[in-house]
Amino acid sequence: MAQNSDTIFVNGLYTYTNDKHYIVCKCSLNVEKFKEQLEEKEIVKHIKENEGYLKFVTMISKKTGKPYSKIEDNSYKEITSKQHSPDRNEDVVIPSTQDASNKDEDDGLPF
Repeated sequence: MAQNSDTIFVNGLYTYTNDKHYIVCKCSLNVEKFKEQLEEKEIVKHIKENEGYLKFVTMISKKTGKPYSKIEDNSYKEITSKQHSPDRNEDVVIPSTQDASNKDEDDGLPF
């Protein structure tokens, strides 16, 4: 199994680019390598977590420009808005652009 940090590549799956606009990509699968990977502990767990599916993504390498496929990571964790945008100050109140004193004026809406 080829690993780089926590990345698990799909063994035996080869993706090729092409010049025809109606073909997304061409792929070939080395069945023996792929069958071996399907028996690996991490892959069995991944398939079980995904209700029988092996989910993978195909990406383009920044270095070589060639496509490659890796197993989709299921370890997404939920984060709060404060973790997502730590530079925001919750105490800041942004004033409304509407003037509340014009409540009786017709705004053109039928309701």
